[in-house]
Amino acid sequence: MTDRRSDYFVFPSVVRADAVSEIEIIPRGAHAEFVENAEYTITLVPMEHFTVPYRLDRFEADYDVLTVRAEHGRLRFSYRFCFEQEWSVEAAPKDSPDEKRVFHIFAAADDLYRKTPYRGDLHAHSHRSDGREAPAIVAANYRRAGFDFMAVTDHYLHAPSLEAIDAYKDVPIQLKLFPGEEVHIPGAYIHIINFGGQNSVNELYRRSKAECDAQIAELADTLNVPENINPSEIAFRKWVADRIREGGGIAILVHPFWICRNEYNMQTHVTQYLLRSGCFDAFELLGGQSDKENNLQAALYGDMLREGISVPIVGSSDSHGTQPPVYFNSVFTVLFADDLSTEGIRSALSGSYSAAVDTEDGRPVHVYGTLRAVKYAQFLLENYFPRHDELCFEEGLLMKDHACGDPCAKDALAALSHRVADYRARFFGRAL
Repeated sequence: MTDRRSDYFVFPSVVRADAVSEIEIIPRGAHAEFVENAEYTITLVPMEHFTVPYRLDRFEADYDVLTVRAEHGRLRFSYRFCFEQEWSVEAAPKDSPDEKRVFHIFAAADDLYRKTPYRGDLHAHSHRSDGREAPAIVAANYRRAGFDFMAVTDHYLHAPSLEAIDAYKDVPIQLKLFPGEEVHIPGAYIHIINFGGQNSVNELYRRSKAECDAQIAELADTLNVPENINPSEIAFRKWVADRIREGGGIAILVHPFWICRNEYNMQTHVTQYLLRSGCFDAFELLGGQSDKENNLQAALYGDMLREGISVPIVGSSDSHGTQPPVYFNSVFTVLFADDLSTEGIRSALSGSYSAAVDTEDGRPVHVYGTLRAVKYAQFLLENYFPRHDELCFEEGLLMKDHACGDPCAKDALAALSHRVADYRARFFGRAL
């Protein structure tokens, strides 16, 4: 059998489970065309199929097999893909059954099918704090790498994220840029991401320190926490998370096992309390900087699940440079959302429609989340995102050209603006 995904488009590749779908296998080049008018068998193999008893001599008899005739170098057939699962589709000339070409289709239940997958990073830095490039260049390089959404989240600063947004305010780009910042309270060893918030919590604290400290102290007095936790540890973080949400943002607990000054960023029992209490909107399960911290955070996440606690998760790189990469694109989130609004993202996270992904040499190696989210994300990482990322690449180059003053870049971006949307519509079987 030959797996030749780069030689073909399969449209749609994601279908609604338990509904009849019309599938077209389209060659990408004359070398991949099916022989005109020749008959081909299509063997439909559900990935979660099983046979009892298992016998090699009759195993394939349990699969549905269709016979289709090639037209214009393509194959077209209709089939009802049952249950939410991945399917292998084996196409072979009727007279040469061993010359199989294998394709892949995912049948999604209605709730998942209606959502759109997006690749995002919710924690990244520019040269306005301790990153390498200007905010607009950071954004361009993210699109070049295939990202659909991101925020610049500089330390203590909200303005750089607005600078990135402003750089492309009149330009037809398909990368969704959000305001953001990494919030720190002076005197408290706290790192919290404000993703999508319209107001700066850092600026609020600097502007009204005495008033904010009084609010935090008052909050600490009202908390009923375990004896081994300093109430101020929780009060500082809860105060920040509440202010983020007041500004419409998503409050993210980040890198609790990041090692700085030879100690972890947070005590484990404090992190556990915060996750149990639902103080934050999301947990940065993968933080990008070391395998050790990511392994510990993944283990903590597993413990929370065993306790019956649902923890919304993201993967973020904490990028400090995109060219050359400093953590950039090492970790990301695959999100299944109704739309790319802040509320759309919040809803997807709270509904467990996200997966955190880490990579090695640019290849996804670990995917975390619910089993359902991981199955779907892995299918998309293998079958959807490679072509998606190719289409994003040129747009990212042109975004950088625009940010650097190229007067032709805006029109070129407009000419490309439909390509990802067109591909997405065909891949997921949606009307253009």
